[in-house]
Amino acid sequence: MKMRPYCFLMFAIPAATHAAVLNVTPGVNNVPIQQVVFTVNGGDVVQNSPASGVTAVGDGEVFLKSLEVNDGGTSVTLGHFNIEGSEVRNVNPELVSISGTPGTGLRGLGVFDNGVVTASTAGASAFGSALAATTTNTDLRNFTYYDFLTSTPTQGVPDYDLLFMRAMKPEDYVIVSERFGNTYFEITPLKEDGTPYAGANVLRFGGSTTGPAYSVYDWNSGYAAAGSQPDQAQAFSVASVSKFFEGTAVTPGPVYGFRIDNDGEADTKIFVVGTNPFSDNPYNPQLVPEPSAFLLGVGSLLGGLFRRRR
Repeated sequence: MKMRPYCFLMFAIPAATHAAVLNVTPGVNNVPIQQVVFTVNGGDVVQNSPASGVTAVGDGEVFLKSLEVNDGGTSVTLGHFNIEGSEVRNVNPELVSISGTPGTGLRGLGVFDNGVVTASTAGASAFGSALAATTTNTDLRNFTYYDFLTSTPTQGVPDYDLLFMRAMKPEDYVIVSERFGNTYFEITPLKEDGTPYAGANVLRFGGSTTGPAYSVYDWNSGYAAAGSQPDQAQAFSVASVSKFFEGTAVTPGPVYGFRIDNDGEADTKIFVVGTNPFSDNPYNPQLVPEPSAFLLGVGSLLGGLFRRRR
């Protein structure tokens, strides 16, 4: 059963101490993609090379099924996605007051889901619920957008925390998809208690500046959304979770989520993927009740029932 919890604590998050910001661009800190398989209308579509521009426009589902990557000279198949559930926390309160520029037709800041739009101005609960739900599927046409903003969030202040129901291990991988593949997006790894790994690296997908279309991400899917910039396809890059710890004094451990800073106003979707099912990975204690607390609650409930029957 998929779980889609969400919770919001509305305050700005202080910047975390980190070792370095690593740019993830084609040929730099990424894991090169060799092949991508999508599922569209129930059938598989295999890409052995990136698309050129936009090759398909629509609002129907386009599922990322698997990727073949070259990790240090070894061909690795990634086909298991971490989609059990997630939670959004610590939303920057600036986000819910940002709308689209009048006269542009749209958009502002929000979540696009196969033609259905949930704007941040709908409120933190609705926005965060829609955002968390993007992690429970692999559909390229279900993503967050930052379009024609009336104002921009304060630079350097994180946008929100994204916690996954299942942690990811250093041998797993993270994929960031970005519409048009031309701007940047930072993610910071979070520990079991929901705080950043002090001294770990931050991964900045797309580099430090905007670039030409599809230039700062590894693979152009060719799939664009009819209801959200139909001339801009989704592109993506892959990085190893181990990159958060590479070259640092931090002992590699499970990553329970990411702190997101989207100063590049990227239109993104995050996938967590691996070579093995995530059912073997630890649950996130921030999202799952402790067994003792759960049993205590059940015991209290049963005790109450027995008392009422006397």
